Amino acid sequence: MSTQTTIASAAVHVVGQYNDAGKTLVGAYRTGVHRLLGGAASRYSNFLGSRQIPLVSEQVKANLIGAQEKINGFLANRLDIDTSRIVNVMDRVAAGTTSGIESVASRVARVESPVATSVINALGALNQPIATVSVQIADKIVAGTKQIEARVSGAEEAKPVRTVKAKAAVAKKPVRRAAARKAA
Repeated sequence: MSTQTTIASAAVHVVGQYNDAGKTLVGAYRTGVHRLLGGAASRYSNFLGSRQIPLVSEQVKANLIGAQEKINGFLANRLDIDTSRIVNVMDRVAAGTTSGIESVASRVARVESPVATSVINALGALNQPIATVSVQIADKIVAGTKQIEARVSGAEEAKPVRTVKAKAAVAKKPVRRAAARKAA
């Protein structure tokens, strides 16, 4: 039953990789929103601090900046709570899926019928290349999400996006049927 074991381990690996990729994307989202909130707060503070606004005293400006900081704090706290809940749900789903895969693999390993064993081995051999490709895809997805996370956090400089220019299709003149019929 070694083929089934490798397929089950590949499936468990893929589930773990997708769980990691999802958690990485949630972390990148969290980091991006925190950066957005921080940038908005600094621009707002700079705007209020650098301008002389009629009928707005320094005390009112300080109150506005304080209120904006409280709102940002509330939003950042809510974001942290909600993304933590999402990560917990993702972990529970991954754990349930992994235990299901392991349960099926252990039941398949207990099969003692020679005919069933040969069928299971044949199906396993047929599906092993798919399992291997699935593992490779999952690994690439995790690597891609780590790049996204690095880019969002500002650790990596943004590379210019490559643009692809398509050739414009040449428009053909419509053929007028009436003129074509008169000519014939």
